[in-house]
Amino acid sequence: MENIYLFSGLGADRRVFANLDLSGFQVIYVDWLKPRPAEALESYVFRLAEHYQIPKQGANVLGVSFGGMCIAELSKYYDFKKTILISSAKTKDELPKLLGISKLLSLHKLLPDAATSSTSLKVLSWLFGAKSEEDKNLLQSILKETDPDFQRWAVDKIVHWENTQTPANCLHIHGDKDHLLPIQYVDYSIRIKGGGHFMVWNKAAEISFPIRNFLQ
Repeated sequence: MENIYLFSGLGADRRVFANLDLSGFQVIYVDWLKPRPAEALESYVFRLAEHYQIPKQGANVLGVSFGGMCIAELSKYYDFKKTILISSAKTKDELPKLLGISKLLSLHKLLPDAATSSTSLKVLSWLFGAKSEEDKNLLQSILKETDPDFQRWAVDKIVHWENTQTPANCLHIHGDKDHLLPIQYVDYSIRIKGGGHFMVWNKAAEISFPIRNFLQ
């Protein structure tokens, strides 16, 4: 059975993958390590890959949002077999410009308050596309448990991301209702109608089929 390494997004953890059907593969969750002070993204992703013993050739990887950006960084030095990005960006050109930076900075301010402030949670639910009570409860729980130091560090890395190299053999799935990374900036492979930034969780059944088809 082949391994597939799953990288979650900013303010998220392995729970967002709970509804994906990756049967037939050994799933390895790449949980975030605590970043070192002023650590560069390149240094961080190398350390992450070494910690989880991701082989430099032939690995299957899947990343959501910031996790996909980390995979894009690694792909400059790692020869992945199959790369899957969901609600993410392959290069800096797929990130929204001024509006996107403003949203990310606002996100950074809202995240620490999400567990206690109904206003913050309401805005974040809209940004992430969390619509049902189940979606909102999961999002709130994840945000409550996310390391604030990691949040600050990751937002800084996203805002200053300079990658221009597209990963090889990459399937990029993106929702047309993604409020954080609008689809008009993205060179996607598959468009998910009504999909928001949280679609790895709430549209998992719809995106599982193309993922498994790509991995075959």
